[in-house]
Amino acid sequence: MALLLRFNQLRNSIWSSCPARLLMPHAGLSSGKLLDPKSYERRLFSTRVQETASLDRTCISRIQPLEFQQTSEHEQSVPLLIFDIKTTGFFQKRNRITEFAVHDLWAGKNNTFETLLNPEMDVPKYVAAVTNINNDLVCRPDVPRFSDVLPLLLAFVRSCQTPGKPIIWVAHNVKRFDGPFLAQKFDRCSAQMPEDWLFVDTLCLATKLPKLSASNDKRHLHDLESLCKRYGISVEGPPHRAMQEVMKLCQVFQKMSFDLKLTYEGLIDEAIKANYFSKFLN
Repeated sequence: MALLLRFNQLRNSIWSSCPARLLMPHAGLSSGKLLDPKSYERRLFSTRVQETASLDRTCISRIQPLEFQQTSEHEQSVPLLIFDIKTTGFFQKRNRITEFAVHDLWAGKNNTFETLLNPEMDVPKYVAAVTNINNDLVCRPDVPRFSDVLPLLLAFVRSCQTPGKPIIWVAHNVKRFDGPFLAQKFDRCSAQMPEDWLFVDTLCLATKLPKLSASNDKRHLHDLESLCKRYGISVEGPPHRAMQEVMKLCQVFQKMSFDLKLTYEGLIDEAIKANYFSKFLN
């Protein structure tokens, strides 16, 4: 079933104590202010998820559920969440997330979640020039903060998860960028990422790809744009927006998995645990 998530649903999710309490035993959250509906100021969120970027939806229809070469009966239905974030800068301690997007690769074209986030600080002009996200777009009272979105994000993740199996998050440079930012935002919400969340860095996987034969061909480089050129992948829409990057990585990851002959066990071996990012909180 498609999950069409709108921000005007957040008010009901946050202000109803029942959904918040139901999240607590499953999501590894603390029982602090995050789960207390009275701790939230009443704000109306008018921004719709599907309006955060003018994504070329035809590219989603080309993405098929990923299938690994099976080596055991335990490999079925482990969610692979391809995600990307946009931020106000490079360093997580003094910057904030401005956009978050995720796509469940097992579920095909229907399971996506994307949202703009109010960083509660100015977006530098040089960053806005790259991400196409400026103060006018996110520094508004109707754009939710990460703390507002977190309960809904956790509910989305749980809806993708198979009982008793981990969640595998996949991002490009997750070890040094996306993961530390995500851990920092959880920490600021007095929460911690669930222990059954694992993270795979496609930048690390890219270093294991065979180099192309032509010496002057730079498609062997490991950044996402170079990998897209290597595999002939293009996604229309505003460049460097979160969901565009997710759609690129979905296709790149499938190509890389084939080239590297990745199995489920091999992917788990590449994964790092959520507590890896605790060192970035000091």
